[in-house]
Amino acid sequence: MDPFRIPAISAEDALRAVEKGVRLVDVRKPAARQDPEKPASGQTLPGAILRNPFDMDHSDPLIRADGPIFLACVHGHEVSQFATALLLLHGKDARYVAGGFEALIAAGAQLIPLSTNEEGDRH
Repeated sequence: MDPFRIPAISAEDALRAVEKGVRLVDVRKPAARQDPEKPASGQTLPGAILRNPFDMDHSDPLIRADGPIFLACVHGHEVSQFATALLLLHGKDARYVAGGFEALIAAGAQLIPLSTNEEGDRH
């Protein structure tokens, strides 16, 4: 029996899909979003939905959202994979961005200041 794998998407493919309207959710921990030693500190992608990963649960509004959802944390490891797994449990078409924000930046993501994109975050 094959082990279950949480589905991922490359940063390049994620950026192309986001341009076509796919939701991207920034699930970096709040402290990581403002840590000058982390990639994209104080910034996010235009249109990204901000979520505190510690607040995500089975009542999250994303569970009722239509269409595919891509999730990105700093490195594309535990945080975005947890959030993706939560959405998968509810039958959502969800994937984490392999390499997280580091990969998105390397793929040429255009960033904006966090302050212009705060709506959608649930603290």
